[in-house]
Amino acid sequence: MFELVAALALGMIGDKRAVEPLINAFKDVNSFVRINVALALGEIGDKRAVEPLTQALKDKDESVQKAAKKALDKIKHK
Repeated sequence: MFELVAALALGMIGDKRAVEPLINAFKDVNSFVRINVALALGEIGDKRAVEPLTQALKDKDESVQKAAKKALDKIKHK
């Protein structure tokens, strides 16, 4: 649960130093964590997240795929 809340908080803060730890959190087995990681990366808007988010479009969980698409759209428009 901590990872879930942490991902949300990091996205809201928007600090680019959080990008690498968030990218690493994409390996979490919990799909809710991966969803929130994607959304947080979208909020931060750093281009380093594009490749991991593109890979997340292939996630086994459709909700993770949708979150990754939303995040990529946000990064594209920043």
